[in-house]
Amino acid sequence: MKFLARRFSIFTLFSVLLVLGIGCRSEGPTPASSKESATPEVAVEKVEQVEQDTPFELEPGFDLLTRDSFEAFDSSPDTWSAVADGISCSGKPRGYLYSKQPYQNFTMRLEYRFPRPANLKNDSKFKGNTGFLVYVNEPHKLWPICLEVQGKYIQIAAIKENGGAEPVTVEDNETARQTARKPVGQWNHLEIFSKDGSVRVSLNGTHISSSKPGTLVSGLIGIQAEDHPFEVRRMRIHAEQ
Repeated sequence: MKFLARRFSIFTLFSVLLVLGIGCRSEGPTPASSKESATPEVAVEKVEQVEQDTPFELEPGFDLLTRDSFEAFDSSPDTWSAVADGISCSGKPRGYLYSKQPYQNFTMRLEYRFPRPANLKNDSKFKGNTGFLVYVNEPHKLWPICLEVQGKYIQIAAIKENGGAEPVTVEDNETARQTARKPVGQWNHLEIFSKDGSVRVSLNGTHISSSKPGTLVSGLIGIQAEDHPFEVRRMRIHAEQ
């Protein structure tokens, strides 16, 4: 009996210690996975890329073109507005500005941009449109007889005839356009060079297109309003005498 009592006491003591051990483990440290899930997420600050602006200085021999350098055709008072360093266009109604004097041999430089829509995800789908006209001939109409340097975003810097003008032979580099073009919302720089009816266009310093002389060799220069708002700045021209 004493032997059975001793075994029972030992068994009872062992059971108590086992229960206490399990209880201690259940109140022990939280597993690593639980700690990770309990850790609050750290907010990630989104830093927007700001386009670096470059100082502007008018080159020798160039004349600055402002809103006062142009007349308007088929436009409302709100279509074209003078801004600090250029011209703002609402895009509507369709029409264009045309210079007060004609040009033949010249170099014209400008920067322009479309406001970027908040929901735009793919720039290649953007439909923003305008155009820079050279050799505009009267009568004024929508659209006039001229050549056009495309401001349309997906065809920027292309050359085409307009308003019934005779076609011209054009060389165009689409690969160079895709590489040189800046995203919607940023300033794109155009240089338009005219010499005796031939036109050469560069985009952000990269040659994109050129046309051989046709029947148009001189005329007014202009800017199109074509349904989409945009801004033009630092527009200047060097005309050969």
